[in-house]
Amino acid sequence: MDRMDDQNVRLDKVRKKVKAVDNFEMSMSDDFFDQLHDKIMAKVEEAEMAPAPVLMTPRNLLRSHWRGWLYPVGGLMSVFVLSSLLLTQVSKVNQSMQRVGLLSDGHERIVAEALLAPEDLSQTLISTQTESDFFVDVASESFENLSVAKFNKIMGESVR
Repeated sequence: MDRMDDQNVRLDKVRKKVKAVDNFEMSMSDDFFDQLHDKIMAKVEEAEMAPAPVLMTPRNLLRSHWRGWLYPVGGLMSVFVLSSLLLTQVSKVNQSMQRVGLLSDGHERIVAEALLAPEDLSQTLISTQTESDFFVDVASESFENLSVAKFNKIMGESVR
């Protein structure tokens, strides 16, 4: 409480002094401003500038030679790490697709389509084979998988 009263008394003194000097007129002559300039410049010449604070000491920083190599080498290492991680994931996906049967060379699918609708398949596929070459290939493949009993049945021979 004593402190607040002290501050109020000081503020009242300052207010009274400001009111007393309120009608003060400043001189606008060039001599006044030249003297003011000379005083300010004399104080500036006397003042000593303190050195800027050192935020990091040089021993904590990397040498500029190593800093030049840090970013490219770090970038290459991150690319290698990411690619190795991606390759393992891609191989896992590839293996799971092979197990399910989704990943193949498409040979089985082409043969199945040829057996269902051979005239459509020969028109949609772009190849160097003619239609008869394609049918010969399908026939030879089906002949390789043909059992003796089925062959005899096709040829009309009776099983003895």
